[in-house]
Amino acid sequence: MSLAHIQIDPYFLAKIFTQPIIPGERPATIMPTAPPTVALPPIKFLGENQKNIALLIDNPNEVYLNDELFNLLTNILNACKLGMQDVALINLHAYPGISLEALQKAVPMQQAVFFGIDPEMLALQGIALYQVNQAGGSSVLYSHDLSFIAQDKVMKGRLWTGLKQLLGL
Repeated sequence: MSLAHIQIDPYFLAKIFTQPIIPGERPATIMPTAPPTVALPPIKFLGENQKNIALLIDNPNEVYLNDELFNLLTNILNACKLGMQDVALINLHAYPGISLEALQKAVPMQQAVFFGIDPEMLALQGIALYQVNQAGGSSVLYSHDLSFIAQDKVMKGRLWTGLKQLLGL
C-alpha cells in the first residue's frame, strides 16, 4: 500500500498541526487572539480619596446626598479628623450589579464604609452590622443608611464605635 492514496480529513489535519509546518509568517486566520477584556466603567466619586477610604451609598434620588445628609456626613468625617479630600463618596445606584472586586480595581480603597448597602449587592457574604470585616483586601464596615442614622442616637453611637475601630481612632 502506497502513502499516496491515504486521504485525511482537513479538519483532522488542522487539529494536528496547530503551528505552521513551513516556518514563516502565520496567516491571519490562524493567529490566536487575546480574550476580550471587560472594561470597567469609570467610577465617579465625590472627594479626592487621598487616604483611600471609600464611603458607599445607594441613593436613587440624588447624585450623592441631599444637604442635610451631606452635613451629617461631613460632621462624621470631622469627628474622625477627616475631610472630603480624604475619602471617595460613591453612589452605587449608578453602577447596578458591580462587585466589590470591580470597585477596588477602579477606586483604590484600604477601608470602606457601606451606608445602607446590602452586602449581597456587592457579592459579599457574612458581613455584620457595625463590625469591621475583611473583604477583598479592604477593611469594611457595614452601617445603616445615613437617613436612619440621622434620626437615631443609638445608631450614631454604634457607627462611631465601628468607625473608631475601622480607622484606628
